[in-house]
Amino acid sequence: MKNKSLLLLFLLLPMLINAQQYVDVADISYSKTGATPYINSDKSTTISIFDSKILLPVVLNEKTALITGFDFNIKKFQLYPDAEYNTLYYTRLKLGFTTQHSKKWSGIYVLLPILSSNYKKIGTDDIYMGGIAVLTYKKSTNFNYKFGLYAGNEAYGLYVTPLVGMYYKSLDARFEFTALIPGLFDVNYGLSNTTRVGLDYKGNSETFKIHTENTPLTYTENNTLEFSTYVQNNSLTKNLLLRLKLGVETNTYDVYAVDDKIGLAITPFRIGDNRTKLNTNLETSAFLKVQAIYRFPISTN
Repeated sequence: MKNKSLLLLFLLLPMLINAQQYVDVADISYSKTGATPYINSDKSTTISIFDSKILLPVVLNEKTALITGFDFNIKKFQLYPDAEYNTLYYTRLKLGFTTQHSKKWSGIYVLLPILSSNYKKIGTDDIYMGGIAVLTYKKSTNFNYKFGLYAGNEAYGLYVTPLVGMYYKSLDARFEFTALIPGLFDVNYGLSNTTRVGLDYKGNSETFKIHTENTPLTYTENNTLEFSTYVQNNSLTKNLLLRLKLGVETNTYDVYAVDDKIGLAITPFRIGDNRTKLNTNLETSAFLKVQAIYRFPISTN
């Protein structure tokens, strides 16, 4: 028999679960690219990424719940040809709430403080503050729309992203579609009760301070576009999803002097961007990713 308090808790998370009958409370992955060439160079690097996402909600009442949790990832690669490998760390806390405004409308509002650098010298300048607000309109039990906004400061200045999305699941539960543009797109199909195949896209923008002894302070801005196919299986246990993903991705990892900034970034535009790039561009690369997701199912029975 399912724990009723847990059932209530996850019913109060309309945005995070996209109106599906589940919520992902833990998502851990490791990926590595093949040799990624630098443009106009015979040198290359590999990019390895460990990524973890944890969601820890707390029930307040029948309509509202606190949202807590964190994201943590580690990236390792070379910012310059023939340079030593850099290790970059990204920690993001989640603190906010989700609430049911009406029978059709719900919302989530979360502050997202971020600490991102090579962690060789941590200071207040390495901390960035962001926030997200998303409204969900429930068209039916298996179909909804989303409208939102993300805003935050990065090493280069203010960053703003409008968000629009939708979720759909077929009545037989075999076909599922999720989108929150510009950052997420996923379509998958169930081959059996334990195996699904899918296509997905993820877009991401982030900055890291680079602290290096005896050299001027810099930062790197990375804009990632990741396209992949995957196979998912939960034969070991129903709630544990194991994914094997193969795809291609583009990464920028542009390096700038710490005082080289822009006026405003509104996806996909950069206003007043006259910065001087200090490193070489990277080519598109293939990657392999293994992923484990702990998914808590929701039942109305």
